[in-house]
Amino acid sequence: MSEGAGATNRPAGRMNGGRALAEMLRLAEVGPMFGMGGFQLLPFYDALAQLGLRHFLINDERCGAFAADAYARVTNRPGVCDGTLGPGATNLLTGLIEGLNAGTPMIALAGDTNRAHSWKNMTQECRQVEILRPAVKELIRVEQTSRIPELLRRAFAVATSGRPGPVLLDVPEDVCHGEHDFGSDDFAVDPSTLSIPARRIRPDRADISQAAALIARSRRPLILVGGGIHLSAGYQALLSLAEAQSIPIAHTMSGKGAIACTHPLSVGLFGRYSRIANDLIEASDCLLVIGCKLGEIATKRYALPRASIPLIHLDILAEEIGRCRPAAVALWGDAKAGLEDLCEALADEARRARNARTEYIAEIPTRIAAWREEAAPRLNSGERPIHMARLCRELNDTLPADSILVADGGFAGHWTGLLYDTKSPGRRFIPDRGLASIGYGLPGGIGAALAAPATPVAAITGDGGFNMMLGELETARRAGIGLTVIVVNNAASGYVKALQHAMFRGRYQSCDLVEMDYAAIARAMGCNGIRVEDPDRLGGAVREGLAERTRPSVIDVVVTRDPGRMLPAVDNRTAEIRQGDRIA
Repeated sequence: MSEGAGATNRPAGRMNGGRALAEMLRLAEVGPMFGMGGFQLLPFYDALAQLGLRHFLINDERCGAFAADAYARVTNRPGVCDGTLGPGATNLLTGLIEGLNAGTPMIALAGDTNRAHSWKNMTQECRQVEILRPAVKELIRVEQTSRIPELLRRAFAVATSGRPGPVLLDVPEDVCHGEHDFGSDDFAVDPSTLSIPARRIRPDRADISQAAALIARSRRPLILVGGGIHLSAGYQALLSLAEAQSIPIAHTMSGKGAIACTHPLSVGLFGRYSRIANDLIEASDCLLVIGCKLGEIATKRYALPRASIPLIHLDILAEEIGRCRPAAVALWGDAKAGLEDLCEALADEARRARNARTEYIAEIPTRIAAWREEAAPRLNSGERPIHMARLCRELNDTLPADSILVADGGFAGHWTGLLYDTKSPGRRFIPDRGLASIGYGLPGGIGAALAAPATPVAAITGDGGFNMMLGELETARRAGIGLTVIVVNNAASGYVKALQHAMFRGRYQSCDLVEMDYAAIARAMGCNGIRVEDPDRLGGAVREGLAERTRPSVIDVVVTRDPGRMLPAVDNRTAEIRQGDRIA
């Protein structure tokens, strides 16, 4: 810990617990916070105002957690959210699990009962510690006002170390309102724990040598990258290895941006939906998996890859290695560090490897060209209602190279996961794949826009997800955020309706929505509203939305109502499986 970090700016003297919380967050230089106040945390709110820290009232605590999650993904610094006793705290649950599963560093504060009266049916009292504990990397119950700086310091260390995740401080009312005489040394902050990755660990050298030998012998190696590459910021190390060894790179939805989608070695998404990557997996003789859980979607419900293909698995969380697919070589460590070590171990063989893989690499542009030719009728479709592939193509053509696209769960996320192209390495595409909850798009867009105020930010969401979070349009307007929200309007819970169509041949239940004009709703809320029914107007509408920098823009895009055409391809879960079949 650096004694110089904020040492001249540390407070001292008698203060309440809420002030101590706020002072520590000030010293940690946190970004905007999101929450809804209640009596238990009111001293904290008062201190935020006195210290001039940014805090945004949200209309639902789940949205506060989603916004904090997206802020953290853009900045690699912990996002901060809060909720009051009972329903405020439990409303955080979905957003916290998203962060836990996705490896997002977050600090959450939850008010709790006055301990002098706990378990006497206090208003809004519930067993919130037991409810929230499984949703976070660590739950810290603060039992003394004097320990607030110490325990918040620990919260940052836990949130940013190893595989990042959310940490929740449960703060009883009497602890937050109580007072203590603090010394300036109490408010020490460890600057190494204020962003991810806080601490790196390198894989064992013997394991690196074994992995390098496997890669060196292979003629058709392939790198499969998940969201862990973003947690490590290992983009340059990945690119150096791929280019030196002529190894193509495929990505999960969370791993998009590991390499520019436009790079010659990028083969796109793999798993449930794929351009050419799944075919390359099948033909591979060595797979290098980086920061990827190899879960259901990435493996088409565990049908990919074939067990006979040697697999090297590099992950910061040791227990993820071998969970879903046995690894020939397990590399436990940071993605960037592991990739650098592999690059060094393979350096002497680089020229020979590139020469040996010349024909293999030459396949990629040919395969991509064939895919583009097959997909062209959809990507260039002029049909009405608008085809989702045409919308994705217009986003590729219109969004600037430095823009950020936040993708909601379900329908919107899968289409953009397959067809949207990032133009540079980095986290420019943010899907909520930790829990894949619908409703992330709008609040996630708020968090991303506040994290990168000079960057064009768009959020794409289905009408069902937008309905869930419509109230946060007021939050975005109040905050003066120039966020562009693209509503995929198919008057349905699109993914569910498409699955019902595939499985039950036209029998639908509880999947249709009332036709809404979301552009008119946006205008009624003081925002910019644009309704698009003609695909030729898509590009202009997106440009108009991006040009509005002082209030949100909602682009209501009327897309296909045909449930047989709502998905990018066949969802393998709906296939009729007979004995001996292999669905992949």
